[in-house]
Amino acid sequence: MSEGLRNFGGSIPDFYERGMAPVMFAPTAEVTAARAVELAPRRVLETAAGTGQVTRLLASRLPAGTAIIATDLAPAMLTLAAGHLPAGAAVEMQQADAQALPFPDASFDLVVCQFGVMFFPDRAAGLREAARVLRPGGRFLFTTWDGREANPYARVAAELVVETVGEPGVFGLAYGMTSLDEIRALAGGAGFAGCRAEVVRLDAPVPDVTLFAAGLLLGNPTAILLRERGVASEALVPELERRLRPVLGEPATARLQMLMIEAGKP
Repeated sequence: MSEGLRNFGGSIPDFYERGMAPVMFAPTAEVTAARAVELAPRRVLETAAGTGQVTRLLASRLPAGTAIIATDLAPAMLTLAAGHLPAGAAVEMQQADAQALPFPDASFDLVVCQFGVMFFPDRAAGLREAARVLRPGGRFLFTTWDGREANPYARVAAELVVETVGEPGVFGLAYGMTSLDEIRALAGGAGFAGCRAEVVRLDAPVPDVTLFAAGLLLGNPTAILLRERGVASEALVPELERRLRPVLGEPATARLQMLMIEAGKP
């Protein structure tokens, strides 16, 4: 999975940004960024930044002079993210693996990771790296999706992918890190203390159901999985749209549920 994420390119970042992000990542980024701003950091590292939904909010809402470095495994995602930053934003973009960060110990006040930890092949290593680069008293703020039943659009998409190729692919990983006991154990094992988790529920308007369906199939590793299995993912979009419409209702609205975790470095 990590190699697939590294090779995100072609049309995938565009479908991610236009199809998925307005529904799934922009509304949740508002919540993540608001919590980050409350922590008043002076040096911020974002890992698995994607197309920069959180990054652009941090750049516009944190005080001038705040140092922000945004990283992702996929250079193509960072290129797209850079194009959406506010004018004059002083954000450094750097390709990096969150499991082996190229930064010195105790470099940051805050590490932020929205919907990335689930995809780390070695989650324990990712959390240890976050702890390593944080100064004493620093915070690690990260989010994961709750299960597919709590995110009905994901359940519908997963069912179609399973019917097509026999496995849920990204919809297994992305919605599979739901155990608070597992999360607390990972955080404790990485050296964090005072791990706090909360459930966040949002209702997100879906401005274009067709584009949302396309994003779910073409804007993430599902596109890679389907291509490897010889499936034309574009041909599945109309069927996914048909299945999504009764779930989203009228006006089309996606029910989102995520877990927000905040852990402190002693």
